[in-house]
Amino acid sequence: MIKNLAVTILVDNRSEDPRLIAEHGLSLRIEADDRRILFDAGQSDIFINNAETLGIDLRSAETLVLSHGHYDHTGGVARMLELNPSLQVYCHPGIFIPRYSRQADGGMRPIGLSKTTADALHRCVDTIHWVSRPVFLTEDIGVTGPIPRLTAFEDTGGAFYLDPEAKSPDPIDDDCAMWFITNQGVTVITGCCHSGLVNTLAHIRSITGSLPITIIIGGFHLLHASAERIEATCDYLQSAGVGKIVPCHCTGEGAVECMERRFGGEVVERGRVGAIVK
Repeated sequence: MIKNLAVTILVDNRSEDPRLIAEHGLSLRIEADDRRILFDAGQSDIFINNAETLGIDLRSAETLVLSHGHYDHTGGVARMLELNPSLQVYCHPGIFIPRYSRQADGGMRPIGLSKTTADALHRCVDTIHWVSRPVFLTEDIGVTGPIPRLTAFEDTGGAFYLDPEAKSPDPIDDDCAMWFITNQGVTVITGCCHSGLVNTLAHIRSITGSLPITIIIGGFHLLHASAERIEATCDYLQSAGVGKIVPCHCTGEGAVECMERRFGGEVVERGRVGAIVK
């Protein structure tokens, strides 16, 4: 079991420190005993500047895990691979699929990998590990691979498509999360949780067994969720006995407020750039 686990938020939508820059995106630096992992790479390379400000040397990372193929989680990949060419990259093979989002005005916006990111990943094909099923980085660290969609009330969280004509919905099958088994229980890391937070946690519990989930940190994509879905999600978190919840990025103010109301400030800690979760 992991004895020392610390997660530093390098990119989030929110920052309370004027030295640290926020953007719509997510990037987390994870220290798990002697392992150094970067989970997602934000919308740009701002995470590198934030890491330098925090005194973190990203060249010490051995692993880059990409939760899915959206621009706000992959935008800094090329710069990160320049900084650290030996990185072992873990992602689902569907990460390269072109994808689009329908905007409020009805227009369609491309939201997949940029050409710069795609080219950088293709250049490091020898160090990419395709995650099409649960993969163990160590005995106590894993990447979920595709997450079964079992709940009736969870969806991908938005109007996502595989084509600019909006004829083919995008199920975002490449959505992945991570788990870390510590001496306290299981810490779960999510990117956008397009598979649904309940589906994600249920899948990880099916892998890790009866161990308690002590911490969940990441984006939960409840921004456009109904009140019923948010309450049902909170019901599951309560039944699972989750110890700490750190909502970031795309969780949405309504969902965060509901979690704060249901669980209180001792359990819910709002994500922000520079926060360290242990």
